[in-house]
Amino acid sequence: PKFLAHDLPLFWGILSDLFPGIERPAFDYGPLLTAIKRGCETKNLQSVPIFLRKNIELYEMICVRHGLMVVGPTGGGKSACIQTLKLALCDLKNHEIEGEKYETTEIFHLNPKAITMGQLYGESDANTHEWRDGIVPNIV
Repeated sequence: PKFLAHDLPLFWGILSDLFPGIERPAFDYGPLLTAIKRGCETKNLQSVPIFLRKNIELYEMICVRHGLMVVGPTGGGKSACIQTLKLALCDLKNHEIEGEKYETTEIFHLNPKAITMGQLYGESDANTHEWRDGIVPNIV
């Protein structure tokens, strides 16, 4: 579930009760932020703070999830954010910068409503008990 602004103080309070005296170390996004800014220049985008933050949030979600959806209003910057982060991750990998999940990236757009779950992820045939991979395992 998503936290609302008024939930955050309660959440931080619970964490401090569970882990008293422990401070969460700040993660250094220096190389990633620099690469995102270069990606913005490449795509002729302005690297405003909110856009940079959304790229970092997308990166964090990619690191902890095996799949995600980017939703928002038309013209909200979803595609620009995805493309810029792709450029940044490829740039970091090409320059051999050490970091978590800095990999050459390809983007595949799928419409999961156009196919069944079995076609998307794979399924076992009920008659032959043979496994058939779906689209996702074949492109990953």
